[in-house]
Amino acid sequence: MITNAEYLIQKYAEAIEKINNSQGDRDYRTYWSGVKNTYHSILCDSFPEWAKPGTTGYFVFNHELTYDEALHKVSQLITTI
Repeated sequence: MITNAEYLIQKYAEAIEKINNSQGDRDYRTYWSGVKNTYHSILCDSFPEWAKPGTTGYFVFNHELTYDEALHKVSQLITTI
């Protein structure tokens, strides 16, 4: 089940992908940087522990993984416990 925090993390990760794929288009990069910063602000204000170690938010925020890659990392951690 996707929670509001998970949805926002997913959108935050998508914005990071857009920035990384901007290939020098400054306006495009600026737009998506603003979107990313907005999602980051909402996450920090509404879900203070959204990026705690071992969560999808942690891997998206600290390692700039895609949302799917972050989910995979989290599932790997869970299966090793």
